[in-house]
Amino acid sequence: MKRKILFILLQIVLCLFLLNCSKQSNDATAPAEKSEKVKDTLNYGISVSPEGKFNPLVSNTQYDGYVNILVYDSLLKLNSKIELESSMAEKYEITNEGKKLVFKLKPGIKFHDGNPVTSKDVKFTLESLANPKYEGDLVSYVQSITGFKEFHEGKVTELKGVVCPDDNTIEINFDTPYSPALINIGTLGILPAHIWGKIDIDKWGENNEAIAKPVGSGPYKFDSFKVGEFTKLVANEEYHNGAPKIKNFVFKVVNEETSSAELINGSIDLAELSNIKADDAKTLNEKGIEVLKYPNSKIQYMGFNLRNKTLQDVKLRTAIAYGIDREALVNGLLEGNGVVINTPMVPSLWSYPKEGLVEYKFDVEKARALLKEAGYEDTNGNGIVDKGGKDLELTLTVPTGDTVREKTGTIIQDNLSKIGIKVKIEAMEFKAVMQKVVGDHEFEMYLMGNTLEADPDPTPNWYSTQASDEKGVFGWNIAGFKSKEADNLMDLNRKATVLEERAKILNDFGKLLNKELPWIPLYASDIVKAYNKNLKNYTSNTFAGFYNVEKWEFSK
Repeated sequence: MKRKILFILLQIVLCLFLLNCSKQSNDATAPAEKSEKVKDTLNYGISVSPEGKFNPLVSNTQYDGYVNILVYDSLLKLNSKIELESSMAEKYEITNEGKKLVFKLKPGIKFHDGNPVTSKDVKFTLESLANPKYEGDLVSYVQSITGFKEFHEGKVTELKGVVCPDDNTIEINFDTPYSPALINIGTLGILPAHIWGKIDIDKWGENNEAIAKPVGSGPYKFDSFKVGEFTKLVANEEYHNGAPKIKNFVFKVVNEETSSAELINGSIDLAELSNIKADDAKTLNEKGIEVLKYPNSKIQYMGFNLRNKTLQDVKLRTAIAYGIDREALVNGLLEGNGVVINTPMVPSLWSYPKEGLVEYKFDVEKARALLKEAGYEDTNGNGIVDKGGKDLELTLTVPTGDTVREKTGTIIQDNLSKIGIKVKIEAMEFKAVMQKVVGDHEFEMYLMGNTLEADPDPTPNWYSTQASDEKGVFGWNIAGFKSKEADNLMDLNRKATVLEERAKILNDFGKLLNKELPWIPLYASDIVKAYNKNLKNYTSNTFAGFYNVEKWEFSK
């Protein structure tokens, strides 16, 4: 009996041993299960590095602006249809015939450091724009607010027209209606008063901790920045509209020439490729990269320094306009991805004149005739027109970093040589150009782009008081264009509340600039965005490049 029991036990042990061996064998040969991890970092390729001015009131480059949009939140936001939606403000009201604007903040919103966002922060932000020491280009946003003049002149310490009845209510009163108020004030990034209020406003643009490590209330928090390489942001888990689904957002500086390759190999997920060639766009599509194209709010132009006596002659400026083949720039350099513009306004907006503009089509003979009327002829046969025994030689300052703009400079140089004007190209880094051209006013001609607003108010770039003639004092009327007629039209535009009336005013303004030519408008290239097909909920348009960024996500 004992032997039988022992035999049975041995059989059980043998079976268990064989089963275990079989399991080990199966485990060894079965493929390991892969747990697909959803991508949590978005790499956004940009061709030019931010400067590090991470404050929406003082930044002056497109790429600093990108960082500021994600770090600093606003009361309202533009959606993909260019309609206003709630952001930090849960509602707003316009009364008193457009002279009173009230915003009601959502309760419980916090800055990234945990401090609450209140109406006092909104008031502080608006008062900063009105501060006499403020050197940015947004002062026009607040100059219609009641009490602006006294505050701006330093006679009082509080902007009378901005009232905070409670921590969640901000009331803005205007002397006269300010038609772009909802968009310009509503979409303005709000600063934390407890941080920026401790720094003298004329020091805001300098290297300090507040600007180097910005604190806002937007969907992303600042993490790190290395000039020329990257800017890293991380998700704000307490964002009032829900924590961003993508936890890390990196602006990566890439070479324009290699952007397509980086999209294909996955080292970047999204990039602006406005200079892309048709064949490259086709290749991207074949590789599964989505390509999106739409009109731009950024215009490219060549500006004149009207402080320069030679360039004050409108006949000379007109001759130069006829001497530049802008159609060839769009059709050749841009491969048709853009439009020629004849006044410095967004061509796709209601404000752009549809008729009555001089087109300045390329015409060498007409250009030469105008030069002759201005007193310039080639008297010594060297191919360069002269006046009073002096050859007409001009310097064109060109920021580096944008390949198409750099090529535009050399094409203009070649074009103008055909009408007898010698152009010297002065290529400089963008930051140096800003100081030389905008800060010190030491230039003759320059190339630059200008990103314009969804609700047009040309005041920052064209009002006479926006020009500076003092070296070291930045002036955003860069050309130094001063015109009572233009100032009057800008005043009328700000006050008018009927769209049709504003369109007529702005049409007249556009025609005036088209005639006076303080700038030669060149073109508005289309915006082309290319992105990883696995990026979901991404929408972008002319005025809203980061709409609902907190909802963007990668599929598996």
